Amino acid sequence: MIIGHYTKGLFDPGGVSNYIRRVGRAQRERGHTVRLFDHVSRRTEKQEGSEEVIYAEDDADLLSRAHRAGVEVLHIHSNVVVGSDTPLPVIRTLHGHQPYCPSGTRYFKRQAQPCNRAYSLAGCVWGHLFNRCGSVRPAYLADDFRRTWQEMQTLRRIPVIAVSDYLRREMIKLGYPAERIHVLHTYAPEPKEAALPPAGGKPRFVFIGRMTPEKGVSWFLRAMQQVKTPIAGDIAGEGPQEAELRLLSEQLNLTDRVTFHGWINGTQVHELLANARALVFPSIWHEPGGAVAGEAMANSRAVIMSRVGGMPEYVEQDVNGLLVEPNDVTGLAQAIDRLATDYALAKRLGETGREVSVERFSFRDHVQTLLGLYEQTIFAHQGTLLPTKANPV
Repeated sequence: MIIGHYTKGLFDPGGVSNYIRRVGRAQRERGHTVRLFDHVSRRTEKQEGSEEVIYAEDDADLLSRAHRAGVEVLHIHSNVVVGSDTPLPVIRTLHGHQPYCPSGTRYFKRQAQPCNRAYSLAGCVWGHLFNRCGSVRPAYLADDFRRTWQEMQTLRRIPVIAVSDYLRREMIKLGYPAERIHVLHTYAPEPKEAALPPAGGKPRFVFIGRMTPEKGVSWFLRAMQQVKTPIAGDIAGEGPQEAELRLLSEQLNLTDRVTFHGWINGTQVHELLANARALVFPSIWHEPGGAVAGEAMANSRAVIMSRVGGMPEYVEQDVNGLLVEPNDVTGLAQAIDRLATDYALAKRLGETGREVSVERFSFRDHVQTLLGLYEQTIFAHQGTLLPTKANPV
């Protein structure tokens, strides 16, 4: 099978680009040919060891180039306008909220809380203007709504892979056809040698992610101030809120308890988790999935997670982690205290998490399911393809 993968910003740092490269590599190892596509505005110098990339001018050019490259199924990971006469089968993985949220965030920045408003033109304009869920600049605001309208037109006619049941439910609420939406949760990394959490010293609690308000790091810091047990916190990542969070740590007198590590690579992630009692995943927006939770579970670590979006699909209360309501400072502090004082509980949750990662979020099963969805997409397209110059029937 000749498979195409497309996203805007193939070499940008982040989960989607890493996902494409790893899945593409696994598909090649299974004997398939993989072509990578990006937008010409994101053209970059070829990175050492990376595959060749085909750059497209726009959506129509992308579909045309993929067709000419012999692609049998094009897997897109960002918004592309696909008409009913597309010359090749297309399937989309939905990594975010764009099909039913013009800002794509489902997060009220002004109130620092997740949005539970259903999509409507009036309601979402109000959200932009008064809740600051998106830009209030007229041109950007118009672009947000135009993009969601385009998503509505495209995603009603092509197969969609949602990374959580939560995303699927939200799409169905807005009228997207349920039979076209398949749930495929984010895979967990292949488990390495199981290592018990350290029993001595101060228990360490780790955050890994971007430094943005919706990721809830300030909530984590405020909760740490209330934790009664002597603990240490590790915060890994970078982003626009980093300076503000470092200042907040000083204001809360946490500088002797919290270490900011900045951006870290995969090896360093593994090392941080190996030295941790648990991972804290304190997002206060509707996080679509739980990739970082999968990383922790694969490393036999308990997870403390906020009950928003698709995240509770990865963690079950008192089974492989603890769930807390978003922005509940006291509740998060109590969850941290609970694992800090109960080593046996943290160990049990971590061991169960490892079992869950193998049974439910296996990378091998993930890739195999993808290939099955590709075959279904090709079959459906062949049965419904409309006549075009490129594909006469």
